This record gives sequence, structure tokens and C-alpha cells, in this order.
Amino acid sequence: MPETSNRVRALVVSLLSAACGGGGGSTDTGSDADTQGPGTTGDGPGTGSVDSTGGDATDGADETGTTGDGPVDTDLPPLPELTNVVVRMVGDAANVTFDPWEGAVDYRIYPLPADEDLQIGDDGSVVVTDAIYRCAGRREGLYMLEDIVSPDEGWNDNAAGGTTILARDIFGYTRGGEADAILGHVYLTAGDGRIPVYALGDPDPAGEGGPSCGRPVFQASRPKLYTTDAALRDQRIAEHWRDDGIAFYVPAAADAGTRPVYEGDFGDGVTLRWIDGPEAAVRGAGATAFDVLAEPADGSVALYRVHVAPYCSLAHDELVAGSTRFARARSEGDQPLLATRWSGLTDSTVLVVEALDHGCPYQGNLSPASQPPFIEEFGEEVLEYEGYQTIDDMRTVSATGEVFINGQSDDPVLPKAIARSFVHVQPELPEMDFYATFPTDEDLRPEFGEPTGNVYAQYFVSPDYHVSSYANSNVHFGTMLGELWFAYNDIAADVNGKVRITPTQTATISADGFLHVSTEVDIISTGRRYPQIIISDRAAPVQDDLAAGTTIIIQPKDMTPTHLQVQICDHRTWDVNDQCPRLPTFVEDWAPVPALPGERTGTDNAVAIDAWLSSSRLYLFVDGAPYSCTDLPATSFEDGAVYAPPSGEVTVTWGDVLYHSGVDFATGGGAVTGNSYLFHRTHMQKTARRHFDNLGFASGVAAPAWDETRFPCSGGA
Repeated sequence: MPETSNRVRALVVSLLSAACGGGGGSTDTGSDADTQGPGTTGDGPGTGSVDSTGGDATDGADETGTTGDGPVDTDLPPLPELTNVVVRMVGDAANVTFDPWEGAVDYRIYPLPADEDLQIGDDGSVVVTDAIYRCAGRREGLYMLEDIVSPDEGWNDNAAGGTTILARDIFGYTRGGEADAILGHVYLTAGDGRIPVYALGDPDPAGEGGPSCGRPVFQASRPKLYTTDAALRDQRIAEHWRDDGIAFYVPAAADAGTRPVYEGDFGDGVTLRWIDGPEAAVRGAGATAFDVLAEPADGSVALYRVHVAPYCSLAHDELVAGSTRFARARSEGDQPLLATRWSGLTDSTVLVVEALDHGCPYQGNLSPASQPPFIEEFGEEVLEYEGYQTIDDMRTVSATGEVFINGQSDDPVLPKAIARSFVHVQPELPEMDFYATFPTDEDLRPEFGEPTGNVYAQYFVSPDYHVSSYANSNVHFGTMLGELWFAYNDIAADVNGKVRITPTQTATISADGFLHVSTEVDIISTGRRYPQIIISDRAAPVQDDLAAGTTIIIQPKDMTPTHLQVQICDHRTWDVNDQCPRLPTFVEDWAPVPALPGERTGTDNAVAIDAWLSSSRLYLFVDGAPYSCTDLPATSFEDGAVYAPPSGEVTVTWGDVLYHSGVDFATGGGAVTGNSYLFHRTHMQKTARRHFDNLGFASGVAAPAWDETRFPCSGGA
């Protein structure tokens, strides 16, 4: 973790019973990988966490399983607890992740309400007076084609770039459907008589196709080693395998109630996994990977096998625990997001995190400013827009007065909580030269006054910021929910729309220290909509003067899940259809990046991106975990030229792109169909919403801690 990781250090979660004083299990958030739950990674959020008093994560647990600040006194009805709840604090925002809850359609987070504000129905439903909920919504991204074998070239132009197979022939054996995909039963949490199964991603570059593949890479894309051997896990990590943490837990010893899971390689190194029965009769003897429960037990879930065949990558059998993870690995796109967020914290707060039986209702296209539905006419073409609604607008149409931020469901049934946990959080603001949290009680927009220019180049200026908008017929921005929000549309849904915000305060890049730039932003991305970090030796408006200087651009671009791109504009302009040369990073070299930012893409979620830049090196971190390292000057892998970063006094700009939105969400020759980006295609095809938070920078700081043995730097000229 970086030395300045007080910004992103995880707080231990007080995973408490909803009933006053009730018992419950504590979260697995210790720094040792043995204590991490399914879905966590060795270097990612949740590791090295501390409780609210600064002690070790395991020190505060009492016999009831509570930690830190103790039980919660509330009249909320008792419910089962979510498992493996982890909080990652960034500035004034709490980012909460958790295991999937079987049967949950959505998740939400909100501050613990006063008992007098609760209206509890006979069926356990709860209405909170004037509540604002922030809902997880769907993990928007491309889907995988299902049960397609050996398609023709170009077969998946309209899909995610891969296949998952259950009910087709796999190397001489025709597998059945979902029932045949269940290998046995495993646990999601540690316990007596259980051992962890570690998942490690194969570092072979062929495992993700390389940069020429041009298709999304999911967590499930890379072939895996599943092992209960901690020493082997450590050895593989040292050999650059990706640490995917603990996948699940299995019985520590085989007995009459267990059965082995076998594995072996077929064809060109394709790893398959199976159990005793008809498939074993065809495969023959395989190596025993581990033993699983033959029948369900209290607290267990089904262990599923999915054959994943990514486009231009290595196929393999992926193992996932529980039906929700199975659905995600099976199709990838538009699955419930397992993350919620609450920003704008000013003091110690108890947050309520709930799994829901229905999706949060859609109440409108959220914006810092209102705008009625409108049309744009261009000759015979007429474009219709939903308009923009503020939080107050949404409250007026709510039957209960409750506001559901990021509601994505058209189902009129209000959601009911089916599981609940509480987290104790408090803001952790770092010391930086510039840091903006956009407090909820400070309205940023009035400081700018009226804009200058026109819709093709419109400028808003305040004492502290310069905001520019390009080719947008409507642009709304301001402070909302403790964040900076932009809501806008590109003219005619057919131009290169952009927005930028630049603090008037400047920073410095030198050989003697690093410029640390921090960002939280939602990163749903395509090739036509994506956020950016822009560091330039040009003054604002930077976009207008790029050709006179040197600029480095960091952007999560292309179909989700995406990777971070790094570009250098050396005395040349940049635009959405005129990108600057890309520098090599760990991603382009396909080294063992521990986390993919696109795995947590959601309309209301945010990912922390931290950059440390000097004249000789660029480090990138995602959600506090090491992401990539590039030595500078670097040789671009696109044009072979050598590029150096800007130096001396620089501006830091955060921005967003919406380009030809009318044809967005398309790959190859046609429009994306099925489950891909369903909410955006339904409600936001021609509009963009982007929210930024905890924006900061500090000059002349030390380099972050970096393990060059595990993550060697690339790109030096």
C-alpha cells in the first residue's frame, strides 16, 4: 500500500445484528490473506484494515462478534447479516463491499435513522421519513454469449467477447445444464474444520489475449489455479500469478460426507474440473484439487463450474460459490453490483447496508439542476430526451417521500430488506496541497455565475475553478450528495462532447519528488464515454492549448470491464477521435494486476484512482491497490516514439467525455443487445452523468511503496 494510504485505509466493519444488542459474526478484514473472504484480493480493499480505534482488526471482537463501536440501538426489525462486509474510506466517503446475498435483486445504503422516523409494516417492510437511499443498481458491462461452440470469425461483434458453456460438448463430453454445473457445496466464511481455497490468475499473456484482442477482460477471463496450499499460493504470487484472494472454504479433511474435485489439462492447456460420475468415466483419473461437501449443509452454498472461453484467450473451467456469483460468471453483464457508497460524511456515522428483494425504483435522470423533457431537431431528425431531475424533484413523485438514488427498476413494488448490516464510519481527510470533498452544505454552482462562449466552447469561471464544456447543448454541474456531479448531452447525440474542471491552484512535477493526484469517480466506460485525469503544463482551459505543451492523460476507456490507459500529448491536441499515443503499463504487458477497475462499475459507485508522477516514473493505484508502473520517458507501443511527461508547474484537470452517444454501446457492426448496459441504453443513451469526489493533489511527495519484484515497471526508453 502507498505510504499515504491513510487516505484509503480500510476501517473494520462493525458487522452487527439488526436487533439491539444482538450477536453476529465479525468481518474478515485482517491483513493476512487467510482471513480474507471470498472475492477479496491480496492487495486490494479490505487488507491491512484497522478498527475505528486504530487497533488490529482482530483485537476488537467480543463474544457477540461486534467490533469497534459496539452494538447498534435501533427499532429496525431483526434480519440476517450480510457476510464479508468491508469498508474502504476515501476522504469523506465510505465505499462498502460485501458478499452477494442469495435472492437479492439490489442493495442500498443510508444513515441509521432515528426510531421516530421509522414506519414498520406488519410484513416487516420499512419506510423511513424523508430518507435518501443510495442503491447499488446493476453492474453494467458487456455480457458473455452462452453455450456457443467454435463460432465463425467475427461471431461476437455484438457481445462481450467470449463464451460461457454449460450444456455443450467440452473436449469429448457433453455436459448437462445448470444442475450438472454443481460440483458440490462449500462455505463462504471461515469456521471450525474449514480451510480456504485460494484463487490465483495465470500470468501467461495468452490468458487475456494481449492488447491486440480488443475485447473486455473480466475477473473470470484468466485461467485459475485453485489450491488449499498456502505455501504454493505464496510461491505462485512470487512468480507473478494474480492474487484473487480466497474463493471459498472447504472441509479440512475428507470423510464420508465429502467428494473430491478433479482437474486436468486438455487440448492446448485448457484446464477442466469435474467430479466422480459420467464425466469422470470419460476424462479418466485427474488430480484431486480439494474435497467438497457432497450434500448441502448449514451455511453452505453450491459450488458451480462454468466453462469460460474468452475471445482470443485461453479457455478454462471457472469455479464460483453460490448462485449469484454463478449468474455473474455465466453472463457478466448487468448483474447486481456488490458495492454501495455514501459520501459527504462530516462526523462519526452509523450506516445501514441492506440486501433487497426488489430493485430500487427509477425516479428520473438525476442532475444537480432541473430540466423538463426536451427535444432536439436537426432537419428531419428529432431526438427526444427524458430531462433532468434533482433530488427534490424525485421526492415530489415518490409515493412515500423516499428518494432512491440510482434506482434502476421499473417495477412499482418498493423493495424490502432481506438482510442487513451496520457499519461505523468516520471521514479520513488527508493532508494535501489541494483537496476537495464537495460538502453537501456548500453549493458550488453559484460561484461560477453566467458562462461565456457558446455551446461549442462554453466556459464557467469561479475564484477556485475553471469549468469548460465542449459541444454540449445542455450541461448541468454542481455539488450534490457530497460530490461534484456533471449531467449533460452531446449535441445531436453525434458530436465530441466533453466537460472539464480545473482548480486554479497549480502543482509541480520534478525529478526530486512525486506529484500525487487522487480521484474518486464512477467509471462506467465505453469507447464513447469515459472519465479522465489530465495533467498538463498548460493553463485552463487546457483543452484549448494542448498543442503548445505536454500533457499526460489517464483514462479508463473502452467497453467495461476496462483498464486504465495512459496517453502522452506532446505538443499536439487531443480529442475523442484523435487520441494521443498510449504508453505501456502493466495492463498492456498483461502482468498480474490484482484488480480490474471495471469489475466494480456502477452508475452510483466510485473507484479511487491515485497517480504518483515524477519526471522519471508513473505509479497508478486502483482502490488503494497497486495497478501499474511505467518508467519515463517511455516508448509508446503504438507509434514507437519516446515521450516524456510534462514538468515544472502544471495544472490538474478532471474531465469526462460523451462522443456520438446515439451510437454508443455498439461493438463491431451492430448495436449491443441482450443484457449489456441495459439501464444506460434504456434511460441514458444520449446523456451522461459523472460524479467526482475527493479530488486532490500534493507536490514533492515521496514515492509510494512498491514491490518491483512482484510488479516490475515497464516502458522505459
